[in-house]
Amino acid sequence: MSNTGAHNPKIWRKQPKQGRSANTVQSILQAAERLFVTQGYDATTAEDIVSRAGVAVGSLYDYFPNKKAVALALLESISSGIAEDSRRMFAEHGQEPIEVSLPKVVRKIYLNYKRHKNVLINLVNDVPALRSLAEIYAIDKLIHRTSLMFLQIYQDQYHGSNLEANHQFLNLVFTASLKQYLSESVHMMGEDEFLDRLSSLILLYLTQQLPATAGTVIPLRPSA
Repeated sequence: MSNTGAHNPKIWRKQPKQGRSANTVQSILQAAERLFVTQGYDATTAEDIVSRAGVAVGSLYDYFPNKKAVALALLESISSGIAEDSRRMFAEHGQEPIEVSLPKVVRKIYLNYKRHKNVLINLVNDVPALRSLAEIYAIDKLIHRTSLMFLQIYQDQYHGSNLEANHQFLNLVFTASLKQYLSESVHMMGEDEFLDRLSSLILLYLTQQLPATAGTVIPLRPSA
């Protein structure tokens, strides 16, 4: 989970500035994540959260006006953490051939997403009040700039002059595919096969410039 950095002021009553206050907020967010997963958002109270975190109830209300703000701060923290990890990965693997680097990046982002899917997918889907506000923390938006820079490294290796349009399309395909796979209770293919297919699809699009039409079918399921 990301440490407290730049925050959305609409969430916070007061932003933590000292190490001790940042630790208190992290304890609250970690407790909230565990409780939202184990007993559900609606069944979790502020008192449950502070009891699990081992802090006074006043500590929660020092920073957050209500439970919804805690949930949004949790979403902000997790999403920003994944974006930070992604930026490091893009920098780390950007010197490798794209057929080597891209599958590594796809897998690592997927594993981060999987680790927190109960917040990034389930919580947002289950709590209508969070959906519109959660849109600003969508992973495709948070990693947009750095993933574009990643593709620019390899621009001379694939066809197509409209890099930004290609990047936007691939970003949406990538994040939508992750969400769909992680939302399914029964998978038609294993995790490794899914990630291999997704990486291959992105590479194929870049190297052969497949048409990004409204009717494009993403071949993520094995053929009969």
